[in-house]
Amino acid sequence: MNMDQEGILEHKQFNEPTVKSSILPAHVNKKPTMRNETIEARLTDVCNSGMKLSRIAIESNVSKDHLEAWVNGKKSEETTRALSSWFTGIDEELAERNGDFFMSPSAEKFLNAFERAREPKGKDGSRGIAMIYGASGTGKSITAKWAAGMDENVVYVQADGDRNTWTGLLKGVVESMDYYGRAAIGEKLREFILRKIRPGGLLIFDHAQLIRLSVMEQLLIFPDEYGVALAFIGNTKGYKDFTNAKLAHISSRVRGSIVFVEIPGEDDIDAFLEARSVGGRKEREFCLMIGRQDGGLRYLDNTIFEARKIACALGAEKLDLKLLKLGAANAGCWGS
Repeated sequence: MNMDQEGILEHKQFNEPTVKSSILPAHVNKKPTMRNETIEARLTDVCNSGMKLSRIAIESNVSKDHLEAWVNGKKSEETTRALSSWFTGIDEELAERNGDFFMSPSAEKFLNAFERAREPKGKDGSRGIAMIYGASGTGKSITAKWAAGMDENVVYVQADGDRNTWTGLLKGVVESMDYYGRAAIGEKLREFILRKIRPGGLLIFDHAQLIRLSVMEQLLIFPDEYGVALAFIGNTKGYKDFTNAKLAHISSRVRGSIVFVEIPGEDDIDAFLEARSVGGRKEREFCLMIGRQDGGLRYLDNTIFEARKIACALGAEKLDLKLLKLGAANAGCWGS
């Protein structure tokens, strides 16, 4: 007897024939079940795009009768789990296909700034500072996280309400280095960090507009005394505050490693579309409209991801203008 037959017999025994088989994909038990409202919204999207309920029933392993009953309000728990599993599988497939990072012209500038900061300065081997500021959604944080993931001598920390002091930021560095172990009893945070990060390493502090300038000055001990470079990533306001402060002892250590990026340019968007395999004249025009604004690449990424959800359910290989518009509406960055 195979597993499907066992599942059918089990259903007959308990008189609960709500799906074709009680044996659902393994990740059903590992992922939380989607809310009914979420499933309803996604079913509406794929149906509006031309997908038939009969196909959804087959792919989600739910009988058509029970799927129609679910749509009409009789939402059995097992059918809900099966539909949730189906959509979760689509999302996981998309996540495997598409990473967040892509090498845009702006990303190249950010990475070059990191490398310039890490270069030895003079005979004492001190390092420099990279300053990357500008509009949101231009890939600053994604690039920094990617750099940290590619090099164990690079640590990424995001400043927040708790991580904006000397101690808070160093705790953040240690937490980000969790795979290295924990500081010994009585060992100072700075000593632990320097025991793990070699000269030429890089500490990246995101949301740097939340860090007081006096704390930035304290952090200079890393490039000056220990040969570990710094990078500060922040928004437009943070850049203005820094330039208005005219802190020569910080700016003198930047030495050409400063990048100010405004809204995403056409080159960035074109690189993004190429990385996501999106093409077509009308499609590009629409994506330029979405992408050329503050937060544009983030909006565009969400648009394409939402469009791919629908396309993946439909089995469509190419994102056309209709799917992109549906995706943008679902992402909340365009009125349908």
